[in-house]
Amino acid sequence: MADDNTKTLREILGLTKASHSTLYENTRDDLLIAIDCENGFEFTKQDSFEKVNSQLGLAILDPKDLAKSTSSQVNISTYNFATGTPNYRKRVSTRFIFGESYNLCTQKKDLAEKINSIIPDSRNVILIGHGGRQDLKAFSSLNAKFLKYPFFDTQIIARNVLPVIDENRKANESLCNLLTYFNCPFDRLHCAGNDANFTLRLLLLLVAYSSKDVSPLCRQEFKEKAKIIKDIAYAPLPALKPYPHYVAFVRKQRRWQLKLQARFQDPDTIARNKHRPRGFWTQVIVLVTYEPELTYRNSIDSGALRPNGFTP
Repeated sequence: MADDNTKTLREILGLTKASHSTLYENTRDDLLIAIDCENGFEFTKQDSFEKVNSQLGLAILDPKDLAKSTSSQVNISTYNFATGTPNYRKRVSTRFIFGESYNLCTQKKDLAEKINSIIPDSRNVILIGHGGRQDLKAFSSLNAKFLKYPFFDTQIIARNVLPVIDENRKANESLCNLLTYFNCPFDRLHCAGNDANFTLRLLLLLVAYSSKDVSPLCRQEFKEKAKIIKDIAYAPLPALKPYPHYVAFVRKQRRWQLKLQARFQDPDTIARNKHRPRGFWTQVIVLVTYEPELTYRNSIDSGALRPNGFTP
């Protein structure tokens, strides 16, 4: 059963008639902003981030963009801010999927100015988090205005919308499990920007799934809008950057391959191993020249099952 927050989100996303009324268009102008923070507890206690390894993530969706004809024209803007030691910030930059991470090592006020420049003062804001009360504290330490925004928790929405969250609530409510339940593509969790993006995707799927409670006539009327919302949530991930240690492993593998190939061409080596069975060296070459792909992505099979009656 959808709660009041879910019904409000339906209006904002244009899945009910209220979103098309003149009154709604003139009085509601909400941006949906998902937030996430890594190591937020330390973040709130410091004014200088030189030694505080932390991340802040933002994912922004403008519901006005949903009026566009196709989901390919709608973009979730995603940001990741990393603070702390150079090694930590370098690791974070390879984990962030949706662009370049802002590697900051500044005072808290400088980071606050950067985040405030992203959020326009002229728009109403609804904050989205996944069990993110600690995340909200981290953002409010930058600017108290974050405490004034309505905050919707996708964990609470999931409890009201999905029938599968039962006695083992803590495990079932994890971001990973809920994304898996909807077969939503995801990768490299526990990077603040990534988590914010996937939290916003999860919100879209929960709201779209909750619309099964409304009348069939209403569902048919907003069928195209629901399809656009689901297409945004199921959009494929960008090509992932390889981890530095993995690149180093592949380079080492190639150096070892060249050394072995040089040995195979040595007449003395061939003479010493002439008793080996036919095809031995071919098998060795195949083994040592195996090169795994440099990139990996967690993609979802287009034919995978989704919740009953819920298809993209």
